[in-house]
Amino acid sequence: MFIYLHVPFCVSRCVYCDFYVVLEKYGGKEAYVEALCREIELRFADIDLSSFPQGIQTLYVGGGTPSLLSSQAYQRIFQQLNRYLPFAPDAEITLEANPGAHYSEMADSPAAYLAVGFNRVSVGVQSLNNVELKKLSRLHTAEEAVAFLVSLKQAGWHNISLDLMYGIPSQTPQSWRETLQKAALLDVQHVSMYGLKVEENTPLEKLTTLRAAKAQYQLPEEDAVVAMYFEGLESLREAGFQRYEFSNLAKPGCQSRHNLNYWNNGDYLALGVAAHGYWQNLRYENVRDLTQYLANPLAGESQACPPSEKLENAIIFGLRKSSGIHLHTLEQEFEIDFKEKYADVLKKYQGQYLELQEGWLILKESAIPVSNAILADFLTGI
Repeated sequence: MFIYLHVPFCVSRCVYCDFYVVLEKYGGKEAYVEALCREIELRFADIDLSSFPQGIQTLYVGGGTPSLLSSQAYQRIFQQLNRYLPFAPDAEITLEANPGAHYSEMADSPAAYLAVGFNRVSVGVQSLNNVELKKLSRLHTAEEAVAFLVSLKQAGWHNISLDLMYGIPSQTPQSWRETLQKAALLDVQHVSMYGLKVEENTPLEKLTTLRAAKAQYQLPEEDAVVAMYFEGLESLREAGFQRYEFSNLAKPGCQSRHNLNYWNNGDYLALGVAAHGYWQNLRYENVRDLTQYLANPLAGESQACPPSEKLENAIIFGLRKSSGIHLHTLEQEFEIDFKEKYADVLKKYQGQYLELQEGWLILKESAIPVSNAILADFLTGI
């Protein structure tokens, strides 16, 4: 079983963020843990647990800033999960955390989270340039981020991922190159490298359009952003990382098993306010309001996922992986002749953008910047 757990609390909201966030100063963390435990009880009551002899294979705690919950809170949550299904001996248990001065965005020491069962940490660094961090309204400095990563290693963490962002307002090829060079010197096992997307109704959207702020929040040109992406790939490869998905690179053996389940279109439970789950052909979203969630952890919406949507997702997610789509497996699952169904798309793109390798359909790395158009053509044939 694969589980995502959402923790909405943050010290402050970043200008680019469109996730559901609750400011920590308003409280509610203890009540939230109790509501999570109730949701676990209610959801597991409807699951045939004998179907999961391997137990919980991955748990990913995202946010928000999950490290604002104490290690004791997670011990309570883990105990509740174990009432129904144990963690597999090799379970991947990930905590998202933000760096800060003196662990200001961690309720406990790094060692305390290891002690309760976490074994992987994903750190929201975003940039190692202080000007860019301010543009993103991050609370940490580059120096604090490096010190935080060092402290994690000293505490005994051996599976560390960091997030890096390109396309930041006022970012230059040189500043991105310097962030990459600094990141390469850090002893981490995984890097998620994302292009900044300006979401609707976020403060960043206003800052990039208002005349008074636009000059200070000028976004890099599209060609420059594409160049940053490929430079990131090259730089991280030189540091020993291998790309296994559009935006994710890992050292050998350190791929995110939890995220691979998403890209393999696998089922997963989602717990917590505003969490999105996919379970037994049903997509569901928990209510996006903390007060309502506390009153009823199962409040939200759900809808059946028809075979056409499952096929669509299998193509979208599968082509994001560097390994691509195994056509025989896909054809068996959906009872289709892939080459016949998508003959026009394959004729249009095979060779320049798509290639077949021993039964796997792979999107070439050079095609990633135009992948949306390619995927759209596949979807019109569904």
